Amino acid sequence: MSKTAFLYCFIALCVSSAAGSLFAQETVMLEGKVVNDSIEHEYLHILNLSLQKGTVTRENGDFTIPVRSGDTLYISAVQFKHQELVVSAEIVNRKYLEVKLEPEVTELEDVQISNIELNGRLGDDMNRIKLEKPFDPAEAGLPVYKGPILTQEERRLYTATHSGAGIIPVDAVINAISGRTKMLKEQVRISNMERRVQKARNLVSDTTYIRQLQIPARYIDDFAHYVYFDKPEALAIAATQNPLSILEMLLKQAPAYLQHKSEEGVEVNFKDKDGQ
Repeated sequence: MSKTAFLYCFIALCVSSAAGSLFAQETVMLEGKVVNDSIEHEYLHILNLSLQKGTVTRENGDFTIPVRSGDTLYISAVQFKHQELVVSAEIVNRKYLEVKLEPEVTELEDVQISNIELNGRLGDDMNRIKLEKPFDPAEAGLPVYKGPILTQEERRLYTATHSGAGIIPVDAVINAISGRTKMLKEQVRISNMERRVQKARNLVSDTTYIRQLQIPARYIDDFAHYVYFDKPEALAIAATQNPLSILEMLLKQAPAYLQHKSEEGVEVNFKDKDGQ
């Protein structure tokens, strides 16, 4: 056996062993809290993308969700950037996590004030200003990606499967052997499914969920995941965008969902007339 082949076998065994210990982790119930001061803590959504489990925060920002070491948590809130974090062994041992979300800020481009003398006549002033041609990477001989815009999960998968130089992409081989590529592919699948679920959820107004389906506002997203997530038949009905077909399906699913929550020990009721 050549030295190169032996090296690859050695790396594969080491990485495979490490991956095996990672995926055999025990599931624990993680207590967490969103600690932002300038946010309505109640009803934020916490998803475990690896286990496909979700929950919502309580009024004080607390939440509880099952996790394993290496799982990916997804936290979303209106006017805040969604956050993804990997559950470390330390978090699992501590069984507690505090999360602070970053505000979603729309930044405007800087306005450069020049020393050009303007007289206030638009036609004359426009001729005085010299506009710089934007940098074109293609003209500079640089590679230009012309495919669709990749999501964060798709970029991670692309990096894991295309990294490395030479005839044999070493990083890509290691990622494939260790199971990282498989894990990233699953994250891409879940991320794409999540977008489809949210699109289907928004086909029906919150008022319809609350008043006709008797789903309290805080459980609407959870109900949407119950109906649509990994359910090709339900997603196919949503794709028709036929209001009557969608409502008919949701009316059948709502009682089953409420019964499901009851069996989980969750009391789903209305605090007020708006189903909050």
